[in-house]
Amino acid sequence: MGNLKKFAATVTLGALLIGGTSPTYAASLTEKQKKVQEQRQKNSSEQSKANSSIQSREQAISKEQQEINKLDAELQDVINDVAQKKAEIRATEEKIKKLQAQIKKYEAKMKAQEDLMKDRMATMQKNGGSSVNWAEFIFGSKDFGDLITRMITAGTIQENDQQIFEEYEATKEKLAKAQADLKAERDSLVKQKEELEKRQKELDQKMKERAAKIKKLEAEKVKFESKLMSLQEMEDTLKAQEQAIQAEIEAQRRAEEEARRAAAAAAAAKKQQGSSSNSGSSATTAPVASAPASGGMFQRPASGRLTQGWGPASGANGYSFHNALDIAGPVGTPIYAAQTGTVLRAGWGGAYGNHVMIAHVINGQVWTTVYAHMSSVSVSAGQRVSQGQNIGGMGSTGNSTGSHLHFEIHRGGYSYSSSSAGSTVNPASFF
Repeated sequence: MGNLKKFAATVTLGALLIGGTSPTYAASLTEKQKKVQEQRQKNSSEQSKANSSIQSREQAISKEQQEINKLDAELQDVINDVAQKKAEIRATEEKIKKLQAQIKKYEAKMKAQEDLMKDRMATMQKNGGSSVNWAEFIFGSKDFGDLITRMITAGTIQENDQQIFEEYEATKEKLAKAQADLKAERDSLVKQKEELEKRQKELDQKMKERAAKIKKLEAEKVKFESKLMSLQEMEDTLKAQEQAIQAEIEAQRRAEEEARRAAAAAAAAKKQQGSSSNSGSSATTAPVASAPASGGMFQRPASGRLTQGWGPASGANGYSFHNALDIAGPVGTPIYAAQTGTVLRAGWGGAYGNHVMIAHVINGQVWTTVYAHMSSVSVSAGQRVSQGQNIGGMGSTGNSTGSHLHFEIHRGGYSYSSSSAGSTVNPASFF
């Protein structure tokens, strides 16, 4: 009974204690939970807004970057065109110099021929030319050439002297042609300079536009790295290309000469061996192993997965025509020369990053191959390489988003375009 009373008292006291504090404590706890929940919702909303803002800004940056990439591609077209026009102007100026030198040579030759003919006419007049009206010939002629023509027509010039006058006429014709060619080249030079000035203005305007866009990005603390190949680099590439082509032609000439000498020496040795051997003995010839065929004019430059082909593109990366094959593989994957040739460029430059350009001359036709975004380069400009020779490793340098080889084949010299095939051909058609 006592225990029962004690238990009842304990329960009553507990109820009184709980009953006296629970409403206030519960209210306080609910309020705190509510505030925490509100704060969480506020934080979540702010985080969502922040994420949305970041995503929106990233999209804006990406769009700005794409616009700059597109502008860079357009700029590279203009830079290439300006460099090409400068090269054409240099070639035209060189032609003009040669023509001017030819004209001086012809003029000097004509002067010497005229002096000789004057001497011959003076001799003819002195030795029995009394029946000839020299005054009519001389004063009735438009120029010295017309005088000669009149005399030949009148038969006053002896047959053995006529060769002198024929040579004079031939020189005169050559001079006239050289003068006509000179005029044509000067007219062409004027037009080329006008076109260059127009493209140069376009280049300057696009460069200003690009600088303004980059300045805006820099003001917004957005990192941007220029990947353009400069005009000077393009001009240097064109000059190196001419030198590499000449070097390749000379290397082929030397190789052919060496092959002929070797063949002649082998034939002489065989003849000597045959004359010294017994008539009854028979020689056996070992079969000659032939080199494995590459399967085409150019061999595949690297192993890996084809990620983009040659042809029209979306324009999202700044070009509406992809003038190469992209072959993806791990960094360092070996890259090989697609054909024997002379290296015209090797190293860093513009959107290509580390790259190699090789000039080839095949059956008189010039070709150029380009290997871009390399992690390493193992050849140098001016070096002659053989088909299948290692020239470096695959990478992701320059304007690249992953390890791959950007491989171009140009029929003729190198000429870049972001909107058309330009001088490129589909590499896949050669493998």
